[in-house]
Amino acid sequence: MKKLYSSILFFSSFLLISPNLFSQEDKLVDVASVSAGMGVLTFNGDIGKGKDVSAYTYIRGGFSLNVERRFLNNWLGASLNVVNGKLAMGERSKDVTRNKNFETSLTQFGLNITAYLQNKKGTPVIPYLTTGFAYASLKAKTDIKYSGDSLYYYWNDGSIRNLPQLPANEFIAKHVNRDYIYETTLDSAAKSSMALPIGLGFKLKIGTKLEANIGATYHLCFSDGIDAFKGGGNDKYLYSYFSLTYNIQQRSKEQKEKDKKSSNVDFASIDKLDMDHDGVKDVDDLCPGTPKGVKVDAKGCPTDEDGDGVPDYLDKEKGTTKGSIVDAEGKTVTDAMMLEKAMKDSIASGRNDIFKNNPSMASLKKLDTEIKNKAQTSSGGNAKIPQQFKSADTNNDGIISSSEISAVIEGFFDGSNNYTVEKIHALIDYFFEQ
Repeated sequence: MKKLYSSILFFSSFLLISPNLFSQEDKLVDVASVSAGMGVLTFNGDIGKGKDVSAYTYIRGGFSLNVERRFLNNWLGASLNVVNGKLAMGERSKDVTRNKNFETSLTQFGLNITAYLQNKKGTPVIPYLTTGFAYASLKAKTDIKYSGDSLYYYWNDGSIRNLPQLPANEFIAKHVNRDYIYETTLDSAAKSSMALPIGLGFKLKIGTKLEANIGATYHLCFSDGIDAFKGGGNDKYLYSYFSLTYNIQQRSKEQKEKDKKSSNVDFASIDKLDMDHDGVKDVDDLCPGTPKGVKVDAKGCPTDEDGDGVPDYLDKEKGTTKGSIVDAEGKTVTDAMMLEKAMKDSIASGRNDIFKNNPSMASLKKLDTEIKNKAQTSSGGNAKIPQQFKSADTNNDGIISSSEISAVIEGFFDGSNNYTVEKIHALIDYFFEQ
């Protein structure tokens, strides 16, 4: 029973499955990247503690450029980055001391280390964490004037007027509005600051070399004077951004070794090779693998004097009449032989279809019975089996059964016989043709 199951399994495999060939692409790894993007800067300092303050009113735009080098199999990256933009904040309050505002230009240079939390190639989303050191060059200004040199005066009723809050000015002072033009330099503000950036984000794969990045970096400054107002702890600012990354790739170490081995091949020697020793170099040999001692023509192919398509060393019928149909041994095929072959092919095709349509034990038993009955009603015996398949007929009954094919296949896998895949295919074909 076990052998019968094996027969079904191996028959199905050999009849219905053909080998596939796969070619391995060059392995590329990301070694460096260039990113460019834009975002918004939000300030968090001493100014902005008053009433009626909206952070959205004081966010400013920024642009960034980043160059990164990857290492440790893309788990880590070291980068140089530049951020250019502005920081701003303002406040309004009835407390006349809480009506300050400022805007500063910012040019930041940073050195960051980024840890990627996923490095599997082809992953669509890769989260990351980043930190490092940054240096910011600053130039702060404030908006305290309108219409040239006219100053704003904040009154304790929450209004802005053109005259200071004095009893004599109560009825003559005019209400004015800020023009939000930062015209006055804040000399007391910090001109530069070091900062510790801490950020997180996500890389979104767009293609093999292109990525989109969404993230934010919070900068903890070492200065309390960016807004020219001290006393509430060091200032901070947040840069939220969107950027695009172009990855610079190169071949992996394994691929380089493979290429190096290929480059060491002596092609001059290969051009002179004649593996089958027929006197024709392999580069010109149209029939490689010619048996030793066989006469060949200028193209390296065995000679065929009668032109019947069968090489002379295999031709068992020399001088075949031109145009005759011959078999694999060069013998002329008669009409009777073709009719017999057609009948065999028809029988084999029908049996093959029976098994393919119902690859079961019942089908195999049916075929075994049919083949055995045919053998008993016809003359001959073991001699009818081709010489190359006689070793498969272990019970010497003159036919090849499904169990005997199963035994051959098992012997192929355990190495106990010399059958090849091609020979097993031929044996299965013969099984259906009996």
